Amino acid sequence: MATTYEIYRHPEKGLAAAPVTFSIWPYLFAEWWALFNRLWMPAIVAAVLGAGLGFIVRLYSMGVIPFWALCLFILAYPTRLYLAFRGGYWKARQLERNGYSYLGEVTAHTGSAAIAKARAGKLRERARPGGIAFRLPRGLTRVFAVAGLTWKAAFRFKLFLVIAVLLLGAVIGLPVLIKDDGTARGFTQILLTYTLSTITGLLGLSTLWLSCGTLARDIEECQVQMLAVKPIARWQIWLGKWLGIVSLNAVLLALSGASVYTLLQWRATRLPAAEQGILRKEVLVARGSAREPDFSHELREKAEELLRQRLRETPVQSDAERAEVRRQILEQVKASVQVVPPGYSRVWQVDLGLVRYLVRDRPLQLRVKFNAARESASGTFDALFQVGVPQETQLWRTETPMSLAPDTYHEFEIPPNLFDENGVLTIMFVNPNDTALLFPLEDGLEVLYPEGTFGLNFIRGLGIIWCWMALLSALGLAAATFLSFPVAAFFSLAMLTVAFSSGTMTTAIEEGTIMGSDSETGEVGSSIVDSVAIPVFRGILAVVNLARQFSPIDALSAGRSIGWGQLAVAFGQIVVVLGGFFALGGIAIFQRRELATAQGTQ
Repeated sequence: MATTYEIYRHPEKGLAAAPVTFSIWPYLFAEWWALFNRLWMPAIVAAVLGAGLGFIVRLYSMGVIPFWALCLFILAYPTRLYLAFRGGYWKARQLERNGYSYLGEVTAHTGSAAIAKARAGKLRERARPGGIAFRLPRGLTRVFAVAGLTWKAAFRFKLFLVIAVLLLGAVIGLPVLIKDDGTARGFTQILLTYTLSTITGLLGLSTLWLSCGTLARDIEECQVQMLAVKPIARWQIWLGKWLGIVSLNAVLLALSGASVYTLLQWRATRLPAAEQGILRKEVLVARGSAREPDFSHELREKAEELLRQRLRETPVQSDAERAEVRRQILEQVKASVQVVPPGYSRVWQVDLGLVRYLVRDRPLQLRVKFNAARESASGTFDALFQVGVPQETQLWRTETPMSLAPDTYHEFEIPPNLFDENGVLTIMFVNPNDTALLFPLEDGLEVLYPEGTFGLNFIRGLGIIWCWMALLSALGLAAATFLSFPVAAFFSLAMLTVAFSSGTMTTAIEEGTIMGSDSETGEVGSSIVDSVAIPVFRGILAVVNLARQFSPIDALSAGRSIGWGQLAVAFGQIVVVLGGFFALGGIAIFQRRELATAQGTQ
């Protein structure tokens, strides 16, 4: 990105350059850039903040410092960004103190390139009144100007106020209209799951409506032509509108999120003491999870070997029949690992890795789920657990059988330090019932450990929701570049419908057909349509899963940790990859559209 530099000359030392707009080098290498330019105080501040951030986050994750202290430190960290904008001003003042005189300005990518242009006589002579002004690059100035116009339009048409009232109404109204049952789970379902789902839905629909309308109506009413004749590129107009919408969403999401968090903390004090304890341990916390190693690949290889033996003994003719035989064999192989017969046991070995140092002397939770071969008279089944290895680690076991219901998740606490010196936690289940129990490989058993507190986890969850809103705004703006407002809104909603139909597409891919099976024989049919539709469904599903694989609301409701890495991956997949795809397509169409012909559509 080109930067504007001001050129200074010293009678003996020659030329020097100081950036007066945003410069990427002091942002990426703040400490080293400041040291190289002998800006001692900014270098010390940037180094202290950079080194201290990781330490503060570590203390917060261990519960040593409160959430408000972390927020204060994070608010102080944008010094690096401030240095990127103002570092050149400090450098210029230092040059003046050292006897340099101002010559003019030049635009270049680096300081050395700016000096080379100055020596070639490409300086722009410009008076500098009273010091260097704080200026953004011209391209960013135009983008921010369009974003500001989008904000003004949102306030002029009362859109911001209407959406804010609706969001706050959902936050306050849902807990009033829908009463919880007084338990921690019911309380969480109302105040987190329902409320955040409603906020996401309202904000998503308003984002689509605004992004489709703000550009399509400007084109139809010939407002954008007034901008297009000015010295501003069309990509800057498109990007400015997107930036205005996503910044509007960020403010609305922060407002509604803060309301949910405040109401959650206040209403939690009204629960019974026992339920408050459950809420603090299982919901208002950020818990990581660890499972046994994934050996699904080994199971598939074993299933393929058994399939080859089966086909040598009993050949099959059709591909559909071969696929059904493969599925049955794979399920049988999985059952040998998942099913615990009566009187038998099942052992899990969960490697905690480096987490063992974080959770030492802290209790853990086991989260289990199983299915039963048949129902019991009481609706529950007995369960015996043992954690640890005799004579190697501390040992914990259930003194009396636990009564657990099938097809649901159960969580219970186990004492600390039951893992061995390598961080491996050994868990054994004994089935004392007269029927077999099945623990699914995906979520049959996992170990939950405290990883942080709820406040920062809640912010990261809102960050993923914001990524969804950024994608929707890119989709709406891309549709508005070549469609009218009503058609663009219909097209965007149709794209959302396809995304929400991923379950149907998954079923079709698993069955290998969209025609279904024969109602009499149960055999799966095939057709030419399937040869086209199934690969298309696979491609659509792969794209949709880039955004759908994140479940911040479910994670927050279950007290599961949403890590910074997960937020970064969500931003990369949802905003950069998917949003960038729609942005590039929308900008390309907008660049080539004849705006003057829009007058004929009135």
